Amino acid sequence: MNVLKTVKILRAIGPQMLFLMGRAAWATMQLEVFGSENLAQAYEKHGQIICAFWHNRTLLLPFIYRYEMNLTHLVAMVSRSRDGQFLADFLHRFGFRSIRGSTSTGGLETLVQATRIVRQGYDIAIAPDGPRGPCQQVQPGIIKLAQMTSLPIVPVSYQVSIRRELHSWDRFIVPSPFAKVAFEIAPAITVARRSRQKGLEQARQRLQDQLMQLDLATALRLRQRGKPGEILAQCTGPRKH
Repeated sequence: MNVLKTVKILRAIGPQMLFLMGRAAWATMQLEVFGSENLAQAYEKHGQIICAFWHNRTLLLPFIYRYEMNLTHLVAMVSRSRDGQFLADFLHRFGFRSIRGSTSTGGLETLVQATRIVRQGYDIAIAPDGPRGPCQQVQPGIIKLAQMTSLPIVPVSYQVSIRRELHSWDRFIVPSPFAKVAFEIAPAITVARRSRQKGLEQARQRLQDQLMQLDLATALRLRQRGKPGEILAQCTGPRKH
């Protein structure tokens, strides 16, 4: 079998393999939640959210959203690259949709598509430092999307007690089975429809600061006891799908 055929087969079966292995590993992990009241308030007030997280913490969030929050009405921003196609196929296993493109690649077209999706009742998931980085630097596209949709940005992050960091641009985190997961939700950030450039930059900086603070907080949370993961399903209220 030549190399090209091998690569094609791996791309075809890889997302399913990752999903099955991830689900088996997820069943062994202990999830503890901090800041659940922030998520509950965002859903109660707006009914939908834009979920923001660093690119290197992508792997566990689909499991949290689907199996702890018990939701499937989610659309993720996914790049148009081959890696993006892999991620889109992986997310499809959870019942999630994806928008191919980013707020930087695809620009206005991607923002318009996301706005249409929001009108159908979907949450939007975005890694604001993706798809190319720089690592942990919020790009302005997510702020523009919040302005256009009037949805709150809910920053989230997690830390795991046993993990591996890949040698990638974002130092991608791969959790190990039987790890403890500390998941934290920060207060929502809203962006006024009439915000000018200064207000948009202030919102971008606030999101940057909150995500950085979550990194520090979740590391400390591993030594504390939070709420059980099941509490997240209670935070979504009528938004169960």
